[in-house]
Order: sequence, then C-alpha cells, then structure tokens
Amino acid sequence: MRPSSSYRLVVAFTLGLCLWAQQPRRVIVDTDAGTDDLLALLFLLQRSDIQIEAITTVHGLANPAAGAETVSRLLAYCNRPKIPVFIGATRPLEGAAAFPADWRAAADRLLRQLPVSTVPPQNEPAAAFLKRRLLQGPPVDLLALGPLTNFALALRDEPRLGFAVRELTWMGGALRVPGNVPAAPDAEWNAHLDPIALERVLATGWKLRFVGLDATSQVPVTIADLERMEALRLNPATWLAVELLRTEADSIAKGQYFAWDPLAAAILVAPSLAQFENVAIDVRKRSRQRGRLIRVPAIKPNITFATSADAARFKRLFWSALLL
Repeated sequence: MRPSSSYRLVVAFTLGLCLWAQQPRRVIVDTDAGTDDLLALLFLLQRSDIQIEAITTVHGLANPAAGAETVSRLLAYCNRPKIPVFIGATRPLEGAAAFPADWRAAADRLLRQLPVSTVPPQNEPAAAFLKRRLLQGPPVDLLALGPLTNFALALRDEPRLGFAVRELTWMGGALRVPGNVPAAPDAEWNAHLDPIALERVLATGWKLRFVGLDATSQVPVTIADLERMEALRLNPATWLAVELLRTEADSIAKGQYFAWDPLAAAILVAPSLAQFENVAIDVRKRSRQRGRLIRVPAIKPNITFATSADAARFKRLFWSALLL
C-alpha cells in the first residue's frame, strides 16, 4: 500500500526539522576586541554547535580598525581565516564617552605576537553589512560584546530590520548592582558608551537577552584559574587563553577581573547557566546617569535579564571547550 501524499509530506517535514536541529547555530558577533571579547570568541570557535557567520568591530576597548586586525589574527590562528570581519562605528551616536586612553592603547596591541592574517577585513562597513544581512534569511543569533552602535546605525537606515534576528544576547547593563564606570557609578561601560544606541535596540521588538554586571560579578576569574590553565597548556586554544589572561594578571590578582564577555557567550550556548527575569527597562542618557538602566513597571517586559549565574558550571563549560 503506497503512503498518501499527506503522509509523505509529514515525513519530509519531520526530516527537515531534524536536519535543521542538527545544524550549527548561525551567530554574528559584534565586539570591541578587548581581552574578554577575544576569550569569548576563542570559546565559540571551539564549539561544533556554533557557526560564526561574521564578526563586526565597534568602538569601545579597541579602536575598530585595530580590533578588526586583532580579530583577523585570532581567526587565522584558529584556522578560520575566511570568517568575514567588518569594521564598525568609531564613536557613539552622540557625545564622546570612551574608555580611558591607556586601556584602549593596550587593547589595540593585543595578539600582536600572532602572525598577520592573509585575509584582511572587508571593505563594507559593519552597519551596512548588518542592514543587508538582517533583512535576509536564514535566521541568525546576534552576540553583542560592546556598545550597540553598529546595530543602531543599521536601524537608522532601515527601521524594518529584524526578520532574520532570532535573538540578541548582549553583555551590558547593571540593574540591581553598582555600575563600573567612575563617571556614572550606576552604569556599566557598554551601556554608558552609547545609551542612545541601546534605546534604539530596546525599541525594535527583537528578542533581547542581557547579561549584565548582576550576573558577571558572580563569575570572577581568579589566580587559581590562570595557574590551572598555565599548568595544562595542552593545545593552541589553551595556550592562547593563557596569553590573553596574562595581560590581565594585575587585575586578576586584585580580584577585579570577571568573565564578562565569556559568560555572555556561554549563556548564548547554554542559557541554563543563569537565572533570568523578564523586565521592562529604559536607559538614562545624561551626565552621571548616562547608561543607567531603570525599570519601567507599567509597560510590557522588553528584555530577559540575567540576575545571577552559576560560576562553577560556567567554568566547566568554558574551559572544557578549550581543552578539546
């Protein structure tokens, strides 16, 4: 007895779903190319369930052009030189907020011990690439590790963006804990650098998951972590992780270094690493309030915010990926 056409259609649809479920998740990473950004990228590059489709750089710790060179060196080192890198916004939408100059100079010099990549960054600006890509399929996850300026610029040119966005995971913000910006004590750096860009992203209606200081402050990187990795150094990934962490040895020794961007990348892979709350927020944009997140209880929640994180589980997941 031959199966009916409807039966064959159901079988084909089911097989299609199974094949789709087995495909790696497509991810575009937007980064300001600091040490923790590079550790997050290194983690994702080791995972077979993640396909980094492109990387865009943005102002923040590294200058975007220098950050693009750093990222290109990292990709070449990891035998992934063909992942395209796009240079993004050099300043916030308004104002001139910036990290301290010595922090930026140090970030611009990261990974200069690695060979220059034979594949240079793309000529197309990051915002133009994002505008083009996010108007098309297939669906893609966004991981933002710096200020959200590139996305805001893309949205300014094309407000309909988002049909291809499955979710945007952002390392940014502070809700119930103090900030880390001396000039704005209630703000986190990525929110402080471009609050207007954050405001525009909040208005998109995209599915937004924020991993801010509330969660990252529970995941310090310790001297014991560094010494453990130094003792192992089993492969190129662990060697590079040690090299990156050594650049932050003083901060680590003082208890001032946390797994900011690596935690956001790990939560993209395994959301169960954190506890979350659905909440409606807005952002302050002026003076010592610049980048401060505030609750807006009278409206529908617009983000999922990480309120805590399991440090032990995160470290097992993160370091095991580098040891493969």
